[in-house]
Amino acid sequence: MGGSHDHTLLEEGCELMLDYRKIQKVATCGDDVVPVAVQDVDTREVLIVAYANEFALAEARRRGVCVLWSTSRRELWVKGETSGDYLDLKEVRVNCEQNSLLYLVKPRRAGACHTKDEKGRSRASCYYRALDGDGWLVKRPPPKRKGYSPEAVFGAFLLGALVATRTKLLFPR
Repeated sequence: MGGSHDHTLLEEGCELMLDYRKIQKVATCGDDVVPVAVQDVDTREVLIVAYANEFALAEARRRGVCVLWSTSRRELWVKGETSGDYLDLKEVRVNCEQNSLLYLVKPRRAGACHTKDEKGRSRASCYYRALDGDGWLVKRPPPKRKGYSPEAVFGAFLLGALVATRTKLLFPR
């Protein structure tokens, strides 16, 4: 690929153009990194999959925002530093084999992806397309952002049972 036309086709087109050599490129770039899945702590939507080295992880923890390592630019990547779409770091999880990370984040604004939608807004996630039955890419609607809801977390039935039990404890007959 070469040029902005190819980049536009890659990011906005409907043809599947997966980079099956990405892991090999990362492995041969000379940087010691682990993959990082970046997930919205509220919606559980996966926003980005990227990489972090030891320095990026330390900076993420120190700054309290999503900090990654750009394997293409070979430099620290503070998500939101140029776009303003910062992702506040809420928790870092380590997988069982200690070879990947999960950043649970809370977006400060609506966007997380460097690409823009049809209205020029940052997309909520880098996963804004899905494969259809014929193998073509189709744009999907952005995830709905929800605030905290006890019903969503605990379920309406359990929440009702909790309230009933608490009421009985506070106001015995």
